[in-house]
Amino acid sequence: MAKKKRGFIELEWTCPNCGNENPGAKRVCGTCGTPQPDDVEFHQPRQQKLVEDEQKLKQARAGADIHCAYCEARNPATADSCSQCGSDLSEGAQREMGRVVGAFKPGPVGSIACDNCGTHNAAARTICHNCGASLPIEKPAPETAPPKKASSTAKKATSPGLFIAIIAGCIAISVLVWFVFFRTTDLVGRVVAVEWERSIAVEALGPDQREDWFDLIPSDAEDLSCYEEVRSIESDPPFGADYDEVCGTPYTVDTGGGFAEVVQDCEYHVYDSYCTYTVLDWIVIDTFTSSGADFSPFFIEPDLDFQQRLGEQTESYTCLFEADGSTYTYTTENLNEFLSCQVGSEFTLTINSLRGVVSITE
Repeated sequence: MAKKKRGFIELEWTCPNCGNENPGAKRVCGTCGTPQPDDVEFHQPRQQKLVEDEQKLKQARAGADIHCAYCEARNPATADSCSQCGSDLSEGAQREMGRVVGAFKPGPVGSIACDNCGTHNAAARTICHNCGASLPIEKPAPETAPPKKASSTAKKATSPGLFIAIIAGCIAISVLVWFVFFRTTDLVGRVVAVEWERSIAVEALGPDQREDWFDLIPSDAEDLSCYEEVRSIESDPPFGADYDEVCGTPYTVDTGGGFAEVVQDCEYHVYDSYCTYTVLDWIVIDTFTSSGADFSPFFIEPDLDFQQRLGEQTESYTCLFEADGSTYTYTTENLNEFLSCQVGSEFTLTINSLRGVVSITE
């Protein structure tokens, strides 16, 4: 699945000292001057919009910031030495990057209710204008996370109780399947009657309607009728093909420098011509069936016209048994096995839980 990049947004961080919300690129709190801690987590602002300022775009593209190993000051990814103490940043700790922050929701937002006094404030405010309390940070809803891929390495923890319940359910299903389909019993049955049926198809050359992709149609096809249909789904835009780009909800990924990249997971539905057509081929025009209740099965021999031939032949033989006051039916395609079912003879019947005869033994 391709990732389509739409730009960057500036994130925010909360000052642990005074609770003020600060722009992601700001290295010290704008209210109390406290430096941004190295373990603080960036979050999305209430008002989200793509960065257009060239200087900020340069910062966003630079990557994850580095915290000095000696004074813990925050430095841009492009720095070689600490801007505060001058130490070499090769031993510094680079901020983590790649975390999905939330869904990208541009445009105006509503007012923010203060958790302390309930007063509604403008979306841009970080402090309640009535009581001075810090306003709540908008948290991304779980359903706004980007679509998960089958290849993702992230897995949800499974509680022990759920795991045990799943195992117990699998065992129960296995036991039920075994009991119904594989558990058998043997009993002695006596043949009371037999039946048989044979059929033979007659084929003639004629127009046979089929359907397939255009490039797979034989050269002698006629009556071609085609329409566009999705033939494949690709992870990258195909060259020289007709396709639709299908993208999920845009979401933001922390770049580690106070910004997040806005991306979309996209796939490409590639179209091709799917056609119906006719070709001259052998097709079934009639079927002749014979049946009986004896040991002399036969095929009807139809009179064939010009450009006709015999097609598929099928045969089915049934032995009826009486055992323990019940009637059991055994069907086979083996003529020799059928001929052994002489009326009055006894066989050992292997019967499953559905009262079906699985096999017979003399």
